[in-house]
Amino acid sequence: MKKLVLLIFGCMAITPAWSITFDYSNGHNTAIGLKLGMSSVPSLDFEIDGEYRPFRYLGANVGFMYTTSLENKTNKIGSNPSGDVLLWEIDGYKEASYRMAAKAGLQFTTPAIMLSKNEMGLSMRFSPGITIPIPTNKVVTINNYQLVYEGEDETIDNLQIKLISKEDYKNSGAKFCYWHARVELVLEYEEQWEFSLGYTYSNLDLYGGSRSIEVHGSPLVIGKKEPMHCFNLGMTFKF
Repeated sequence: MKKLVLLIFGCMAITPAWSITFDYSNGHNTAIGLKLGMSSVPSLDFEIDGEYRPFRYLGANVGFMYTTSLENKTNKIGSNPSGDVLLWEIDGYKEASYRMAAKAGLQFTTPAIMLSKNEMGLSMRFSPGITIPIPTNKVVTINNYQLVYEGEDETIDNLQIKLISKEDYKNSGAKFCYWHARVELVLEYEEQWEFSLGYTYSNLDLYGGSRSIEVHGSPLVIGKKEPMHCFNLGMTFKF
């Protein structure tokens, strides 16, 4: 974060003083934005937002986020001490993580520093808000297997793993709402286009919808909850 701030001030410092003017106008107060981000979970995030800016420095946004986990943080295989089910495995590890979420927040934007005869402007934006996973509690499918020896000799060569049943497990008690805060460096181009580079900090637990699930006495999700750090690239069209 400190390096990002220093980079911003460095860019401003090398810009010729004669070309800088401040723009306080607000010709377009509605916008649609797209963002692509990579988080520390790790996950790949895609957002689409609708924005309303009644004032140059203040606005609000609502939208949806689609996310996909890039790493398996679930138990791959477990055992049942009773002997009825010898092995189990989740049907698909991405079932355990959130895939969709609704987002809403506020926008606080600084006056734009115009860089080239009112065609390009540079500003900072701070956006606090909330994230609501959809659905709050996940349902995952578990495959139950049994070890069977094919033939008279109980050797590795004769060992077979057979699927004997599928079970759905539903989580309970998941957190309904999370918060996030985003800071962005925004480049405005010809009044209608914005390109942004941002950093988002959030307490969103990507596996929060499955953490209470236990399969035959073993927790489905492994590892502790960690805050999300995400770097975003964005594009916005104002109209």
